[in-house]
Amino acid sequence: MSLSRSLLLATVVVASAVSVCAQRRWERLPPSRDPQFYEPRNKLEDFDGRMDTILIKGRTWVGTIRCQNGLVRVEATEIRDSANAGQATGVVIAITPEGGSELRSLIDYDEIDALVKAMDAAAKAGEGITKLTHFEVHYRTKADFEVMVFKQLSNNAIASAIEGGFFDRSRLLLTLDDFVKLRWMIVQAKEKIDDIK
Repeated sequence: MSLSRSLLLATVVVASAVSVCAQRRWERLPPSRDPQFYEPRNKLEDFDGRMDTILIKGRTWVGTIRCQNGLVRVEATEIRDSANAGQATGVVIAITPEGGSELRSLIDYDEIDALVKAMDAAAKAGEGITKLTHFEVHYRTKADFEVMVFKQLSNNAIASAIEGGFFDRSRLLLTLDDFVKLRWMIVQAKEKIDDIK
């Protein structure tokens, strides 16, 4: 085989390999994150994401807490589907970090009692729960709303935080008093839902 034929063959092989790789590159890329293609994690998310139907949404503001690095708002909510007379109720917890956009967590009515019990247990957490020097107590709902109580590394004080969001997550730092207020507001939201049943 002559040098020119070998060079031509090598060029053809490299060019075809490059075009095959270029054509298949899109197959290796992860799909774009579009909220409409994700499964709802609870009934409220299912109702909130329905299309081609008339949704009737009701809300009652319960309270807002100004945290160290943002705001948290609690609302009682009800969503009804007019097509099939279905209904979902629960609590909306909206987290707005300083300089950021609002992130909402939808918590089903059935999840509220477990969340309140977890917040009670977390608020009582102290150094006796582990023999190590620092601790964290976490609880996360189906809708990725997370509460936590922890011992700070800098000053050894016990503090709390909440975190929410699905695509973007945001964490707000709370004092233990604000953590207890947030728990109280969630209970108040549940009572408002009980009043409409």
